[in-house]
Amino acid sequence: MDKVKRTGLITGATSGIGLAAAQTLAAQGYRLHLHARNKEKADATEAWVRASVPEADIAWLLGDLGSLAAVRKIAADFLATGEPLHLLFNNAGVTYNDRRTTVDGFEAMFAINHLAPFLLTNLLLEKLKTSGNARIVGTSSGAHEFLKALNIDDLQAENAFSFMKVYGNSKLCNILFTRELAKRLEGTDVTVNCFHPGFVATNLGGDNLFGRLVMTIAKPFVRSPDKGAQTGIFLATDDSVNAVTGEYFYNNKIYKTKPFANDMAMAERLWQDSEQLTGIA
Repeated sequence: MDKVKRTGLITGATSGIGLAAAQTLAAQGYRLHLHARNKEKADATEAWVRASVPEADIAWLLGDLGSLAAVRKIAADFLATGEPLHLLFNNAGVTYNDRRTTVDGFEAMFAINHLAPFLLTNLLLEKLKTSGNARIVGTSSGAHEFLKALNIDDLQAENAFSFMKVYGNSKLCNILFTRELAKRLEGTDVTVNCFHPGFVATNLGGDNLFGRLVMTIAKPFVRSPDKGAQTGIFLATDDSVNAVTGEYFYNNKIYKTKPFANDMAMAERLWQDSEQLTGIA
């Protein structure tokens, strides 16, 4: 990577993988715009980062990714700074053990895990294109392998709800979005990749009773957030992936997915549906 100070935006930066990535990138000298749902979480996170990186260059973007209006405001607030954007790290995610809807009426896991990064990325694409040598990184999950295909006809889980399948569907959306976006970015110097962090001890299952139980039982075997963030940081910073795009990584290597996670016809249809749902068609 070049030595010019780089600017990054990380969603879901107040815990887990996002916080670990923020600490590492701050130590590497990045100018960071970190996303949090509220000022209290932002203040606590900034104190945590500065405890190890006192010189951290941090600004905050506040908003609930369950609201498309809030996503638009986050993008607008960043663009109003006039700063370049060299890294967009779409990390925020949720799991719920029951079907919940957002203020826009969308199933919450689909909305927060897919529609929010889809919209935010599209709103910031022109800035990424003009900033030079920019990268988009998404936190996906091996949970997509619980599926047999994307449930494109019931993205809102209105017909049936199983939290693992709905969560897996949203993470499969991350992969298909990455594939399609890479195709649309051909000819630019913006790359986009996503990754599986492994089974990580984060707050992701905090609102999910089963998730909390699993995390408690499996605690001796799970990865730390620092370990889980490593592949994301690798994709954000390593010279070896300068020209790599449209891929799904695990442990710093391209990971071969099942055919349904490389279905470009499905990726295009998901893109079209996402455009309509977010209102950017």
